[in-house]
Amino acid sequence: MSHLRRKVNNARVSWHAVVSLWHEEFSFRLQAIFGIIVIGASFVLNISHIEFLIVLLMIGTVLAVEALNTAIEELCDHVTPEEHPKIGKIKDLGSGASLLIGIAAIIVGLIIFIPHLLLVP
Repeated sequence: MSHLRRKVNNARVSWHAVVSLWHEEFSFRLQAIFGIIVIGASFVLNISHIEFLIVLLMIGTVLAVEALNTAIEELCDHVTPEEHPKIGKIKDLGSGASLLIGIAAIIVGLIIFIPHLLLVP
């Protein structure tokens, strides 16, 4: 198999994983929908190119951390399906990472959007 063909196949597998996240994970779906709304608001409020790049980076980071959190949960459930204190702590840490990036995204969003909202007549 050629190098390019392997790369295309890897991208296809990754895309299927994202589609699976969309179908199976409510949190991912909700965050993606909010991301789309924020992108729309970016155009309506005419934010700068740099601000838009920051918004896109934050949306991508939130979705990526959510995907990693889901991967951690899936792995933990595979290794130990029953309750276990260490597994519970690992899952909580993954969830905490999602919470932290969500809070950071909200703060960044407020810093970017509030000045634009205050200027709207």
